[in-house]
Amino acid sequence: MPQYRSSEAKAEDNRTSACTLLAVGGIGFVAVLLVFFDVIPLYQNAGITKYLVCGVMGAMFVLFIVFGFVSMRDSKLLSVKAKSENSLLSEITRWCQENLDGAVIDGEILEEEESLDDLTEEEKYYRRTEKIRAAIDDKFMNLDEAFVEAFVDGYYQEMYEDNGDNGR
Repeated sequence: MPQYRSSEAKAEDNRTSACTLLAVGGIGFVAVLLVFFDVIPLYQNAGITKYLVCGVMGAMFVLFIVFGFVSMRDSKLLSVKAKSENSLLSEITRWCQENLDGAVIDGEILEEEESLDDLTEEEKYYRRTEKIRAAIDDKFMNLDEAFVEAFVDGYYQEMYEDNGDNGR
């Protein structure tokens, strides 16, 4: 299963990449121009080599600048998506706090003549998270599976953080 990354984290990564690409592209392009116009005398009597190197390097730095602007645009789009994602996350959290109780979940995960003490920590974890996931899937339709998985893992820690057996 793919690891979930929030839109906010993706937006920050794109913003950082955009700044790096724009800075490297801008500095590199200026350096190529300085070499081309012999302000930095790197090629003396080199003939076509100077034009070839400056042309290729200039094109590469222009691409860096273009990709920097594309990353900046994507970062802004992901920022908008992150706001709606954060709103959904707070809505799911509020619903879980109002409707999910640790003791009720613990009662529902037990089979006939089985007590909570009979289960290992791993069994408790998997049964509890499956019950929480099923409740969320019933209430909120068409959620990304990785998003739900990440939310349930975090919410489980919050719900059972005392010693693994105490519910909210």
